[in-house]
Amino acid sequence: MPTVSVVIPSYRGGQYLRESVDSVRAQTLEDLEIIVVADGCEEDFSDIEKDPRVRVFRQRNRGESIARNMGIGLAQAELIALLDDDDRMLPDRLLAQREAMTDESVTLCHTQFQVIDSEGTVIGPGISRESQYLDFLRTDGRIVISSTMLRKSVLQAVGGFNPLMPLGADLDLLYRVAREGKVRFLPEVLTEYRVHGNNIWFNSSSSGGEEIKLILAHHRLIAQSRGETETLKAIREGSKYVLPGRAQFALERADEARLDHDYPKAAYAFAQAMAIAPSAVPRVVVRALRRERQQQRKNSA
Repeated sequence: MPTVSVVIPSYRGGQYLRESVDSVRAQTLEDLEIIVVADGCEEDFSDIEKDPRVRVFRQRNRGESIARNMGIGLAQAELIALLDDDDRMLPDRLLAQREAMTDESVTLCHTQFQVIDSEGTVIGPGISRESQYLDFLRTDGRIVISSTMLRKSVLQAVGGFNPLMPLGADLDLLYRVAREGKVRFLPEVLTEYRVHGNNIWFNSSSSGGEEIKLILAHHRLIAQSRGETETLKAIREGSKYVLPGRAQFALERADEARLDHDYPKAAYAFAQAMAIAPSAVPRVVVRALRRERQQQRKNSA
């Protein structure tokens, strides 16, 4: 029996998926399985299925959340590592995360990441950091779903991914899991997040800000029913930093352009964000810069 199951949903297949699978096969941890859920993808996967650790399951196109839930349900291991089909993991990731998860109070472990382009070239550092449940509610947590390892029992207990939240399903799930126990962050770069023209986050026209507000509202109801004053305080603080969806996406595009050293494009995207939310954007940027300086001081110390 594997000790870790890696779940990879895939709508597009192709070379990126092969790179994702190969990065798992290259792990120093050997007792693992790879579950690829082809979400409407009819591509021939016989090449990757030659490895007995790889299992491919197919479903009609029902969305990433349902594909992930299907993969989690089929997993043989208690520890579930999530990976998108265009991202990669570095060789020691699963071994380090499995060690971190020996602490039974840890429900979620994630790693630092680096950003790569469509060719796989590193173009910038990641922004993940140590965060617990209240940090997420303050919208001050930073985490990439492709860097996570979680417990299957906890994922099933909280209900898995919500398919009715096509943009915010990752955050929604992570907030609920973080509420159940400790979050462990590994500061080593062990994951690679790919930025390219087909990224859902960068190309989506949905209002991410509205979905984050909805997530906070759900946690507010729970906190009110249980009289959790610290939780309510964190939610009130976090609400001040939720941007309208278009402003959030503009800032993401600005950051993407900055990492790609396209400074005119970054300036233009930042100006767009300012035009949409002139009072909120500076507040968000100032907090991000403050955290960045704190991290730099910590790294230099």
